[in-house]
Amino acid sequence: MDTMDALEILKEKKIDHIEKIINEKGRNSALEYFGEFLDHRSYFNIDRNGKIQRKNMNYALPVAAFSDDAAEVAREILASARAPERVKSKKIERLSKETIDNLMKNFMKIIANNNVNFAIRYAKEIFLRDRELFYKTLFHYTLLEEIDSQKSLMALSLKKLMDTQVDDNLIYLAMSYISKVKCNFDDYENTVATEASKSDLIQKSQESKERLKSKKGINLLAYVNVLKEYDYENEGIFINIAMKRLEEIQNTQKDLTCAEKIIHNGL
Repeated sequence: MDTMDALEILKEKKIDHIEKIINEKGRNSALEYFGEFLDHRSYFNIDRNGKIQRKNMNYALPVAAFSDDAAEVAREILASARAPERVKSKKIERLSKETIDNLMKNFMKIIANNNVNFAIRYAKEIFLRDRELFYKTLFHYTLLEEIDSQKSLMALSLKKLMDTQVDDNLIYLAMSYISKVKCNFDDYENTVATEASKSDLIQKSQESKERLKSKKGINLLAYVNVLKEYDYENEGIFINIAMKRLEEIQNTQKDLTCAEKIIHNGL
């Protein structure tokens, strides 16, 4: 099938075709097949009158990462894909001549500066050189960001889907979101380290999971799941940020979308 076939499937809402691709070739192949329609060209717009429009992260990758049900993944791909947002996919070129020191020196800065083209190239190159270093650094960056940016959820979804084998489409979709959405480090810059332990935070968040059935709740659970993957020198600040959020949003249950219920169950 070519791109026009994919567009036809989306326009005619042929969910059975999407499910068939998932069952026969796997969810990553389905995400690749419809990948050109799963990104936004931008996530923030402002017009001449000062009207601000922010676009939400689509949940195609998280649902694919956290659901074992092909029908659920197919429904979310169909719901998330947008023909007008199509971005033609390209092979991500290597940065083979760069030293790992230079790559690591600039990786976070490139993401924060919204430099999508270099962010995806750096991500692929670091992954190919040292997979664990890539995930640890990417997770570290998302912990610096505000919890509700959902960047931790996207990074966690990437690791669950891609894990050990490089996938240009997954790198593009994840890094495009993480680098396009404006950075906000206010919480990190205005919080001090706590004496509470990471294990205390993990235990409390899991004990509170049923009381975190809200969008803010799944954002916090994703943040905590990212934090528990690796150890960081400055993690006392991340723990404090998460502890404060946990106290603020417990028992604020709201109706979750189908996609958010899947993600909540998987976290």
